[in-house]
Amino acid sequence: MFIKTAHLRIEYIIFIALIMFYGLLSHQRNTIWKNEISLWSDVVRKSPQKARPHSLLGVAYTFDGQIDTAIAEITRAVSIEPYPVRYVALGNAYREKGLLEIAMLQYHKALSLKPDFYDVYVNIGNVYARKGLFDMAISEYQKTLHFKPSSLDAHINIASAYGLKQDYDKTLHHLKKALELDPHNPDVHYNLGVTYSSLGLFHEALSEYEKVLAVKPGDKDAFYNREVIKTRLRYNGN
Repeated sequence: MFIKTAHLRIEYIIFIALIMFYGLLSHQRNTIWKNEISLWSDVVRKSPQKARPHSLLGVAYTFDGQIDTAIAEITRAVSIEPYPVRYVALGNAYREKGLLEIAMLQYHKALSLKPDFYDVYVNIGNVYARKGLFDMAISEYQKTLHFKPSSLDAHINIASAYGLKQDYDKTLHHLKKALELDPHNPDVHYNLGVTYSSLGLFHEALSEYEKVLAVKPGDKDAFYNREVIKTRLRYNGN
């Protein structure tokens, strides 16, 4: 089963928040990011000395899995105009390449430029999560929540970390907080489905997967998990 994680969006779409929980989230992104690459490549050709097009092209390449090209573009953007969000984007690209220490360095550079950039702690937490250091990841997510209790992404990711620790009470607490912020978020409902299933609450899990599919009919993971639970309930006479 997969737990779905939050995306952080800054400067259109800047952050990637990916952590492992029963597997790696699979995103539907090919078409949109191919279009973004075409768009920002054209802007870069026309305005090669502007930082923002290089940065956004780099983000598009990151989402498309072209990490080395992404790093080159975002590095160019940082050299022109070293905004904090661009260091975060660069850190995300390095994280996707598996260079976690270099990624962490970029996140701390962003914080040195903007100490109140509280969302960056989510990205730092994701690095620790990739290392399997879930207590340290939780500590970083909590920093974001301390300064910004309304952070949907922090609630989703801290719930995932607690889920990996099998602390399902805290998992449910943060997922329900996330639902208060975004009641129809399909990733939150999916995560609730996985959590309820882990607790053996299969009717509750089934209800959550139905909510996912009402919003995202093409979600293959939710469809598969729903069918597995339906089969289990039929087999048990429920």
